[in-house]
Amino acid sequence: MDIRTKLALTLVFVSLLSMLLLGAFAYQTSSDLLKESSIRQLDAVAESKARDLIKVKQGWRDQLTLIRNGSELQAILNAYQAGDTESLRQLTHLVDHAVVALQNVDQITFTDVKGNSMSWGDAPDYGKVQLPTKEGEIKYGGAFMDEQGEVRVVLSTLLTHSDHNHDNMRLISGNPDDHEIVGHMEIVFDTDDLDTVTDDYTGLGETGEVVLVALHDNDTVMVLNSPRHIGSMQSRIIPLAETSDVVQAVLSGESRVFLDGFNDYRGEKVWAATRFLPEFNWGLIVKVDASEEGLRADTLLDAMFDIGIALSAFAIIGGTFLGFYLARPIHELAVLVGRVRAGETSLRASFDGDDEIAYLAESLNELLDHVRDNPPEGPTTQFTSPTSSRDSAEKDPGNNA
Repeated sequence: MDIRTKLALTLVFVSLLSMLLLGAFAYQTSSDLLKESSIRQLDAVAESKARDLIKVKQGWRDQLTLIRNGSELQAILNAYQAGDTESLRQLTHLVDHAVVALQNVDQITFTDVKGNSMSWGDAPDYGKVQLPTKEGEIKYGGAFMDEQGEVRVVLSTLLTHSDHNHDNMRLISGNPDDHEIVGHMEIVFDTDDLDTVTDDYTGLGETGEVVLVALHDNDTVMVLNSPRHIGSMQSRIIPLAETSDVVQAVLSGESRVFLDGFNDYRGEKVWAATRFLPEFNWGLIVKVDASEEGLRADTLLDAMFDIGIALSAFAIIGGTFLGFYLARPIHELAVLVGRVRAGETSLRASFDGDDEIAYLAESLNELLDHVRDNPPEGPTTQFTSPTSSRDSAEKDPGNNA
């Protein structure tokens, strides 16, 4: 193998090795950047959804406050407290209009201090809820599911006289003598506003979804919204022990990003960002399939592989031509030496530049000039091969005597 081939192969090998190392480094760096970008995007979506849900809850509170603090309602309650029987009809008329006007209100219930309840609207029996303990407080009464599988949310508040004394406010005790407290009000809201927020999958790709969970009781968890892949969910009420570590973590108050590739209710490995909503003790989980996020890195790898193939072809062709080009002066010197040995002693090497090859060519020319100007003295010794000597002896036997 001549020096041109060796040099060409060396250049090609070094080029390919350099591209391989550079490609591996670039892929790892780019993959990490893509992952970091996905994490930030997932966390940003979770934060945005949490803020939207807080606005939904604040809207419910505002509607309850608007009904509770209405001057007409206060006048009716004062009349009711005074024993006016007409006030019940007026209250019914007022609440019926409120239920119709507020489309996300399913039911309004008033309960007086004696335990008498009056309800308007249609909601299944959800049992007793935790009552507020002070004036102006709005208490989250929990979430429940109707026969159609639709989730409802209950909020409650105290009802008081409009002319009460703040300093002497007494709590609900069931005692008729507590005249400052008229009773309390419960409002049942549907969760259409929640679904509006959680059904928006912008930024979550083809598999991402939003899951909103809450403790149904001490042993079960309720999914409050309709997830994207709800068809894979066997039930929206799940035993707490069967939920993933992420669900248990967010319901315990953790808000962070999970990249451990945990399995969701479909058995798919996912990445998730969580937010804990302390007012209602809800857990928000925004997640995407790890396989979909991995496709971005796979696409990058395929693109880099295609680029690597193209560059490799360029490196092989370019390295071969460059190797032959760089080795050309040495090859020409080797050819020149061979021709001089064959008897063409007048040949001289042409050179330019000031590198080692030029120095070698100049030295060779000087050597040839020296040999030409200073021929060796004495007879020239010719080399005779043993075969030639044997042939001569056979032709002239007398020389062997």
